[in-house]
Amino acid sequence: MRCARPGPRRRRDLHRPRRRGHDLVAAGRHGPGRAKLDAALSLWRGSAYADFPDASFALVAARPLEEQRVQARIDRVAAEVGLGRHETVVAELSGLARENAGREQLWWLLAVALYRSGRQVDALDVLREARATLSERFGVDPGPALHDLETAVLRRDPALLDGPAPHHPSPPGGDPAPHGGDPAPHGSDPAPHGSGPAPHGGGPAPHGGGPAPHGSGPAPHGGGPAPHGSGPASEVVAPLPVPATRLIGRAAELADLAELLRTARVVTVTGPPGAGKSRLIIEYAHRHAALTGVPPVLWPARPGPATRLLLADGAGNDGRLRALLAAGAGPPVLVAAREPLGLAGEVLLELAPLPVGDAVELFAERAAGVQDRRLAAVVCEAVGRLPAAVERAAVLARAMPLAALAVQLREDPAGLLGPAADPVGAALVPADATLLGRLAVFDGGFDLDAMDAVAPGGRGRLPGLVGRSLIQVDRGDGTTHRYRLGRPLRQYAIGLLDDDERARAVRRHRDWVRGLATQAAAGLRTDAADDWLRRLHGERRNVRAALRDALAEGDGAAAVDVAGGVAWYWFHEGAIVEGTAWLRAGLAAGGQDRSSAGHAARGRARIGLSALRSIAGDVPDAVAQAHAAVWDAGRAGHDALRADALCGLSFVAAAAGDAAFATVAAARSHRAAEAVGVPELQAQARMVHGHARYLAGDLGGAAELLTEARLAGRACGFGWVVTVSGWLGVEVALDQARHDDARQAALRLTGRLGDSPTVSSWLVTTLSLARALTLTGDGEAGALLWGAVTGIGRRVGLTAQHIGRAHAHRNRHGAPAHRHTAAYVRGLDMTRDEAAGLIATLTP
Repeated sequence: MRCARPGPRRRRDLHRPRRRGHDLVAAGRHGPGRAKLDAALSLWRGSAYADFPDASFALVAARPLEEQRVQARIDRVAAEVGLGRHETVVAELSGLARENAGREQLWWLLAVALYRSGRQVDALDVLREARATLSERFGVDPGPALHDLETAVLRRDPALLDGPAPHHPSPPGGDPAPHGGDPAPHGSDPAPHGSGPAPHGGGPAPHGGGPAPHGSGPAPHGGGPAPHGSGPASEVVAPLPVPATRLIGRAAELADLAELLRTARVVTVTGPPGAGKSRLIIEYAHRHAALTGVPPVLWPARPGPATRLLLADGAGNDGRLRALLAAGAGPPVLVAAREPLGLAGEVLLELAPLPVGDAVELFAERAAGVQDRRLAAVVCEAVGRLPAAVERAAVLARAMPLAALAVQLREDPAGLLGPAADPVGAALVPADATLLGRLAVFDGGFDLDAMDAVAPGGRGRLPGLVGRSLIQVDRGDGTTHRYRLGRPLRQYAIGLLDDDERARAVRRHRDWVRGLATQAAAGLRTDAADDWLRRLHGERRNVRAALRDALAEGDGAAAVDVAGGVAWYWFHEGAIVEGTAWLRAGLAAGGQDRSSAGHAARGRARIGLSALRSIAGDVPDAVAQAHAAVWDAGRAGHDALRADALCGLSFVAAAAGDAAFATVAAARSHRAAEAVGVPELQAQARMVHGHARYLAGDLGGAAELLTEARLAGRACGFGWVVTVSGWLGVEVALDQARHDDARQAALRLTGRLGDSPTVSSWLVTTLSLARALTLTGDGEAGALLWGAVTGIGRRVGLTAQHIGRAHAHRNRHGAPAHRHTAAYVRGLDMTRDEAAGLIATLTP
């Protein structure tokens, strides 16, 4: 249909005959229904809004019109089947089913048409193809209707030859959506349990119900007639499907299944669509058969006395299966379903996305010829590492370069992957859709407190979304839970909100991160600093998302607050490039605020930027940023911030080798800290004063001040001051030729940092330990650790020798000797854990 934007009347003209034809076919009046549908389809000429391929209104409006046309074609072939013209519609049905593979009604109609044409084997092949397609492409399980039809075909049920044509009465106001279609519109109400048509291809029947009795009326959408006459399940055993490809990954999950089925009666594999639930249980079933010599029985076939395992793929809503399990007899049952069955004694195995390595292996095998595994990993991350989406992306990799594919998938996975990226698989009620849309603003996950801040009132609906595997849970140590939406679901869910609601959710998320950054800035100066570093590491993607949104919306104040609050996290992580980029961007965006609060925010950000530039070896910029921080703190009238900025200025001036100015700045910082009476600042001021004395050559005075700083830092819980004062104390001892004392102090210090997440402090203290080891005669161990510091620093983008640049000449004192070059080279490949293990062997 090629037309301009039609008004309401034109839309009604298109809709009325199709709706009337649909109702007539549903009522069993196939002849008149087909005539109405022919009239409706004759109104179409090409694609909807074909003259406006790039117009935003056309993209939105065309989809429901195309949906109506597809539904009209389905209704028309259903009428043909009802009129007994089975052979004539097989070809059309075959094309329709594969073009719209998520619609179970089409697979059902095609199988019925084939069976009524005398092609029983072909009908069974189509049903198995439907099962594989729904599982592999869409990550959903076939509804009970397709299971019922397969049973009826296997039994050669006479009802299949003369039963009424299937049809699905649509809910009021619209037609059923296929798998991968849009969720229910906001404001619509779900049908009551047990009433109305079943969703997508036969959802749960009313309580106590299976299929309708033979002759009671049209079957539900996609549903087959009930087995004729006898019991509720078939005695015919269908063979296990044979996968076309090998299973990649999931070794741990297969081992878990074997362990769980030793003791549990019912094990249900759950997980998001596309996670490979069906593929996993089929693989396990084949291995179980090879081990025991007894093939598992595939539901809906009934287990016999010799059955060792019953397999139920996608039958979680089957009332007959529930009744069988509730009876308590029979073999262990392995189920693949989106949701738990909710039965007593049921044990769950939650299937998560593939680990990166397994996802890349899967992608590489399916794509063939992949050279750049790093880019392959980016592609896999972009599709959430879900097997179905990874395999679809591998197909696309044959048509476009990996780099272009990675970019496109990150921006619009659904646009390229189509149904393989559909993360829902069924309609959402409006409240669930709104909650998912709000939670989609989180990047990298969230906890309950964060959810309360961004989606208030959502806790009551959270268990249901977790149960449907739409939200994944990391239970950690059991005391706190962290939740996340996979990447495809995030991309999908953010579109469930209108523009205003999305903007509110983004703003609430930014405010939450802003508050978190403020708390972190204070927490990093306490004895809980390591906990804050770990928390900020877990929230780093949320921090980036908040900074991107703040900069995109011109909210410079928020950008400066967030960047300044987490600056010390970047410092401890050694994230020089990232931290510098965000801090510079935030300062540029927030530079127009001349209020006291604006100056204070910029002062905090500049202190962090100065520290990052210092450990990067860019001492001139570090000094310039420290001077600007002192000025901003003065303009803000913030005495504590000024004392902090003076401490930073003294430290970087010392790193520049200006011992005289460093001493002056240290004295000013000491007086300012004493004036405000903040213990953390007082301890820090003593530390920088000792640092300045050290560079001035007053080793005795430096040692005294650094000892005071270390004790004061320990008293107030400022761990960074304790560490840096201790490191500088080791340097003083080395310069005093007290090598054994330096070695013991460095071993204690690195031992204390063994489990700490800080990177920069660990690197410099371990470098000092390496020097002390060499100077006390343990050159092999010293060379290994020197190599480890160099290699780990390279991997994180940090050179330990740049920290405290004025000490560079001293670093050569105690460097590895030529005879220990091989040990140094081995050390370059060491991990931090391996280096910590070596240090532990040296500790008396």
